[in-house]
Amino acid sequence: MVSIVLAPRWKPRRERLFFSGAAGALLLVTFAGFAQTYYLAPMFAAPALTPLVHLHGVVFTAWMFFFMGQTSLVAARRVDLHRTSGMIGAVLATAIVVLGIVVAIESGRRGGGGPLRNQPVFLMFPLANILMFGGLCAAGVVMRQQAGYHKRLMLLATVALATTPLARIWRMTELPLPLPVGGMILSDVFVAALAVFDFRTRGQLHPVTLWVGGFFVVTQPLRVLASRTEAWQGFARGLLG
Repeated sequence: MVSIVLAPRWKPRRERLFFSGAAGALLLVTFAGFAQTYYLAPMFAAPALTPLVHLHGVVFTAWMFFFMGQTSLVAARRVDLHRTSGMIGAVLATAIVVLGIVVAIESGRRGGGGPLRNQPVFLMFPLANILMFGGLCAAGVVMRQQAGYHKRLMLLATVALATTPLARIWRMTELPLPLPVGGMILSDVFVAALAVFDFRTRGQLHPVTLWVGGFFVVTQPLRVLASRTEAWQGFARGLLG
């Protein structure tokens, strides 16, 4: 195997700026994707939300601000505060996984998305995103002593979480692709940005970017295929009752 090395100059400041910038972009994506149905709902006469969905929205938003704060602390070289506040992130991440699963199932039971939505098929996507988020967060905690691994795992976890608001943004384009597919395509932009960053600063992909980022992208079409199988739809119908 031939290894191509671009021999870039390593600049820690670039890394701090990249990750804080990516966190800021994900925060903006969250606001843009959920503006009409959540943050600015009264302005758009959006349907009323259940208390459970409101709680999920609060925790989801809190995570995005927390992630932005954590990357900003590292950018400001306050790694001590970053580590001290890590337990808050663990609590938020756990709450997001639990609430995300419950809200996805409850939304399917209520017929969220309208009568034309195939609920068992659609359920694959929010559940896959939330489980991807939880798994990557857990891996990030395990690898917290290795900064390069930790920050990439946490970034990819948050990108997985942001796939839902990215799907809402995709809907605004009116392009002829299902919303889950559009959300996955837009999430891949962040993975690609991380890959470009690695090449520019390291001359090669970081192992997390290569293997976890690769898994992130490769499993997306597999989710689409799996969602159409009778095995999945039978399982999903059981969850939906």
